[in-house]
Parts: sequence; C-alpha cells; structure tokens
Amino acid sequence: MSEASAALGRAVAAHSGPLLFIGESSSRLEKRLLDDCIDRFLDGRNPPVAAERVFLKTRAGGKTRASSDLAVRLDLADDTLLVPVRMSWVMPGIEPGARHPLALRSLAFGDPRRPGLLRGRRILRQYPERVQCMAGKPATLAELRAMFESQGDATAAGQPEAFAAFVARQAALALEIAEWDQIGRRYKSPQFVAEALRRSPKLQTAVKDLARETSRPEETLWREAAGYMKELIAVPNALFIELRARFDNFVLSLSYSKHVVCRDEDLERLRSIVQQHPAMLLFTHKTYIDSVALTAKLFEKDFPMLHVFAGINMGFAGMGLLMRRSGGIFIRRSFHDKPLYKVVLRHYIGFLMEKRFPMSWAFEGTRSRTGKLMPPRYGLLKYVLEAANTTEARDVHVIPVVVSYDLMRDVEEYASEQLGRVKQPESLKWFIGYLSSLRRPMGRMYLDFGDPVVLERAPDTEDSLALSKIAFEVAVQANKVTPITLPAITCMVLLGAAPRALTLRELQLAALKLVRWSRDRGIRVTSDFTPERLGHVRDLANAMVEMGLLIRYDEGSDTVFGIEPDKHPVASYYRNTIIHHFVNKALIELALLGTADAVSGAQPVDPLERFRAETERLRDLFKFEFFYPEKTEFRQQVERELSRTDPDWQGQLGRDGQKALQLLEESRPLVAHASLVPFVEAYSVVFDLLARLDPSATLDEADGIARALKEGRQAYLQRRITSEASIGKLLFGNALRLAANLGLTSGQAAEGGADLRERRIRLLREFKELSRRLDRIRLMAWSADPDPR
Repeated sequence: MSEASAALGRAVAAHSGPLLFIGESSSRLEKRLLDDCIDRFLDGRNPPVAAERVFLKTRAGGKTRASSDLAVRLDLADDTLLVPVRMSWVMPGIEPGARHPLALRSLAFGDPRRPGLLRGRRILRQYPERVQCMAGKPATLAELRAMFESQGDATAAGQPEAFAAFVARQAALALEIAEWDQIGRRYKSPQFVAEALRRSPKLQTAVKDLARETSRPEETLWREAAGYMKELIAVPNALFIELRARFDNFVLSLSYSKHVVCRDEDLERLRSIVQQHPAMLLFTHKTYIDSVALTAKLFEKDFPMLHVFAGINMGFAGMGLLMRRSGGIFIRRSFHDKPLYKVVLRHYIGFLMEKRFPMSWAFEGTRSRTGKLMPPRYGLLKYVLEAANTTEARDVHVIPVVVSYDLMRDVEEYASEQLGRVKQPESLKWFIGYLSSLRRPMGRMYLDFGDPVVLERAPDTEDSLALSKIAFEVAVQANKVTPITLPAITCMVLLGAAPRALTLRELQLAALKLVRWSRDRGIRVTSDFTPERLGHVRDLANAMVEMGLLIRYDEGSDTVFGIEPDKHPVASYYRNTIIHHFVNKALIELALLGTADAVSGAQPVDPLERFRAETERLRDLFKFEFFYPEKTEFRQQVERELSRTDPDWQGQLGRDGQKALQLLEESRPLVAHASLVPFVEAYSVVFDLLARLDPSATLDEADGIARALKEGRQAYLQRRITSEASIGKLLFGNALRLAANLGLTSGQAAEGGADLRERRIRLLREFKELSRRLDRIRLMAWSADPDPR
C-alpha cells in the first residue's frame, strides 16, 4: 500500500468495531483486485473483526451510483466503520504529487490512470507494481448519519435510498481526496456539484420563493434549473485538466519564452490565500490568452484547478469542450429576464466559495483596446457578493492579477478597431487563424499579483457605491503591480520625441532615465536593464523594426530609430500599458507650467494655491481615463514627488511663483509630452465639434463618436493633431462622457444657449492651452538634456 494507505490501515487497525468496505470499481478486474486487497488486509487480524464489503459503480461519467445492496448493508450498528477503497493505477516512475504529462493519445484511448478492462489486464501483467489499493478516510455510520441529517433536506429524511446515495458520494469524495495526494492538488476539482445544489436548503428556499413570485410550479422551475446547471457547471476531470495544461503551454510557446515570469514569493502568498479563504482572481484583459498564462502557471505550481468564467461566445466547438472539462464556466452575455438563471448562478458561485475553489475572470470584462486598464464590469463581482451574502461567506479575498507582455499580436487589430473596423466574431475557424497568427517571437509574458481586497463581510449588493469602491480598489492595486516592460518604455521615449527620430545612444539614455526614475519609486521593472546592459535596447529596437513598428535608418553618420507614422496607435498601446505610473508626474509638470504662466499675468496669484488647484483640476479633466487614489492620497503623492526634487518646494514656490519653472526644469525626466498628447488631442477634436454645434442641438455618444472619427481624420490630415493615435472610439467616448458630466452635450433653449456655447468654447480653449503646454514641455525635454551617466 502507499504511505497514505498504510497510515489509514493503522487507523482502521485501531478500530475495534465492525467494518464495511465500500469498494469503487469500474470493471470485473478492479472488483477482483479489491477483493484480494481487502482479504489481505483482514487476513491474520487478531482478534478477528466483523467485516462486510459492497461494490459500487461510481466511475462512469464521474457519477456515483448507489446500489440497493448498499442501502441494505447500511442497516448496521452505529459504530460500524465505513472504509472507501479503490484501485489506483500509478503512472510509471512518478513521485506522489509530481506532474506527469499525459500523451495526446490519451484523448483517444483514455486516461491511463483510469484503464478499461483489457488495458488494465495488460498493465497488471507487465507492470504489477503500478497497481495499488488505495483507501479514503473512513467514518463511522453514526458520523455519516449525523452529516446526512445536518443537511436539513426534509424530503430525504427517513429514505434509505437517499442515505445510501449520500454515503456513496461521501465515499467517492474521500477517495478523490486520497488520490489528489498521489497525483497532485492541480487535479483537485469539485465533485457532485449539481447533486449538492439540488440538496441545498438555501437553493430550495430560493426556488420556492421564485415559484411564489412568478406563479410557476416548483417542478417546472426545477426542470428549468437542471438545464441551467448543465449549461453552467464545469465538469472537469484529470485527463482534460492535463490536456488543457498541454494546450496552454503550446499556445504560449508559439510566441513567448517557455516559462511565464512570476515572483515565487507572490505565488506562495497566493497559495496561502486560496487554501484558507474564498478567493477571486481578477485578471487584466489585454488579449485572448491572458487566462492561459494564469492557468498554466498555477498548474505548473500545483495549485488547485482554477475555475475561469468566460463569455458564452468562447464556448464554440472544440474549445468549449476542452475548457468546460478543465474548469471553464461559460456565462450568457445577458440574462436580465431570467431570474432562475441568476439564482442558479449565484448558488453555484456560493458552492465554489464554500468549498475553497478559486475562481477567475477578466476584471474589465473585455480586452483593453487602448493598453491601459479599462473601467471594470460589475456583473460577476455583483454575483460573487450576492453568493457571499447567501452563503454568509467571510473574508472573501479579491486578488488583482496583472498579465503583461513584451509584445502582443492583438495590438494592430485594436488599432484598426479604434478607427472604426468591426470586430470579427469568435468561432473555431477564427480561433485556428488566431493561433496561426501567434507564430512569431514576441518576448516574454509576466504575471504579477496585487494585494488582495479583503471583504470581511460582503456588502449589500444593492449598495452600488460599495460595489464600485471594491472594483476601484482592485483597479488601483492592479495598476500598482503592473510592471514596466522595455518595449513600453521604448515606445514612450520615441512617442515623446516624435516626429523626431533618435540615435541609438539617445534612445538608450532616455530609456535608462525612465527606468531609474521608476526603480527609485519602487515600481516593478521586468527587464534587467542597466547601464551595463544597454544592448537590450538595441536588440529590442531591431526586433521592433523587423515587426514593422519602427523605422531604422543607417545610411547617415548615425543609426537612428523612429516610429512608423501609421504605427503610432500601436506604439501608443504599448506606452499606455505603463502610463498610469507616470500620470501624476505628467499632471505635476502641466500644473507647474500653468502656475508659472499664471504668476506672470496681470492678476495677483498665490502660486502655491494655484498649483494645488491646477493639479486637482487636471485630475478631474482626465477622471474617465485613469484610476486615481482618493483625493487626500492623491495630494500626498503629488507632494512626495515634488519633495524628491526639492524638499522645500512648498516654501520656495510660496515665496516666488517663478520657482515653478525651476522646479519643472529640475524634475527631469519630463514625461507629460510622452504620455498625455493623444488624450489632449482626442478630447480637443470632440470639444471642437461641440463648440461648433448649435446650442439647441444635443450630441449623443454614438453620433458623437461617429462624427469625431471623421473630424479626427481630417484634423490629422491637416496636422492639427500629431498622429492617428489621437483618433479612437474609446478616447472620443471618454471625451463625450466628460462633456456630458459637465452638462455640455445636451442642447438648451435659446435663452440659455449663449451660456452653453460659451462654456463649450471655454472647455475647448482649456485643452488648446494644454496642447501648448505639452509642446513647451517637449522642447524642454529634448533641449540641453544632460547625459544621465
């Protein structure tokens, strides 16, 4: 017997009462082997013990089938010890808990750990050492009866068949747990979920309440609920979990280096959380393979299987089968008019939380088309909170997971979508094409885990403010641990210099300054980029030239690099993945320049107050673009940043407003021009549209975006905006949200129209002024810039 079975044997040996062995067999061969195993176990026991045995067919389709024989055998003394047993077919040469990559032929011939009759006979004949008897944790009949009665299912009370089915399920669960100790926790998955939900008193009560509210028979609702359970509940098994892992690694190997980069300390902290608390892993969504990186890494590190929620559009042929049998849960896009679907989903989530099975989904709900974090979708988070309230779950841990890439295949698609192209629907044919498009080197992938947002008690789901605060905190924590990649820094530098190209030395030194600035502030940097390893920038720049993203010109005295004019949207995407780290500094630079201009004017100005007011005004202008901390923390962050430049900046600025320019000069590297230009230009396009609109006319979002796309194209051709990166549906949509928030999109009657027109024009002028400041900061950044060495 295995070590676990030997320890169990000692526990059984200490039991002085009668025994009932519940054998789980899938063939006559396994039944014979179990009989032999039990005989050997009982042989020579002194004193002899009363022992009975019963065999159940519980393996087919993962279902436990209680026999009438079991119901009869359970009419025994309360101190009878029930011992579940099963034959374990061990993979050759594998230590307990170690991963064994199954061959693809297992898809056709089945899992070798679950052989059929003929295959089992061959293994037994050739490799008898691979066949072992395995026992699950035993329990007395009295203990099992108490567990059964505690379920509170009044309809099952006093029914021997119902109790027998319960015992059969408990035996199968005990054997699954014992087997996980042998094959690894990565194969741990929930068993008998639908049965558990149907027996749940809370779900039964919810169905009764719904029947009363809708005047529908309970029987009808339960039949409908059974269909929803079949649609929703994942049905994983070890074979498909292993095949999913092989598929994940195949997908990653098409473009990225073999191993996803992740900090060991982060993984161990995560392991502790998922073992002890209900855990939700909310990953940032940049591409279709974000969840692949997460599931592959957790499988590699022997984490329990992750349940991943996905839209039902991803459940197409082939992929849907693989995901559903390895933990995928497909959710309908809309089910507002299906209250029973909501009830089933809520209780399914509650079941997974109660059993400590971690769940995961895309925090933003859709892939980010701009590179920066998108506004969160509240739907699934709301259902998790409802489930937590229903099951009275405590200390729910919501963990931000950031998936980052050196380079990405999807970015060019996003750029064209932002210009108006229609997204291609998902299908098996589309997916095969997508995988084929990944066949090019794109560097490395990275996983980073933020501090969890811990919910001691779930708030009321009708409390929309509490829900938004939770999502907002997850976003802030995700941004905090998003690492800076070298491609993103390179794009940021070149976008800041555009339309100017840079020599290799200029590019290297500018990137080095930003990396040093980031490290000084504790920001994660993926690359080991140092002054001694400047060759990284050269190699990356050449790779980006091969991708068509950069121009390289080496016919002159120096080799220079620049961004292809039509690739500015792509470069902006990479830059935007790290832009949140630089937003505060960019706002500080704009505010310092605005303060310097204000104190030079005719009106007296308190420079310190003007600076503080300006930073908060700018913060509000971009509130639909970035996740800021609350205002007190934001002010503290601004003060800490300026204190790094001059510890006495407040005193200096308060005494002499012209110190604003000196502070700006001393706060290099300057970043506002390299980070905010597309946002300011895109907003200017929309606000110009509004300023020319008749005051009585209303501009809704759909019409506004469509018109802004046309006006933006014209503005680019006239070079009133610098690049196509400033043309995008999401950018224009956020500009319209800001205008609507300021009350500028709805038309007014003639008597109020003059004021509305003036306010629209005033907003346009504000953004024109910001464009002027950005131009000045760009000139400062690239004039007399000292060598950082």
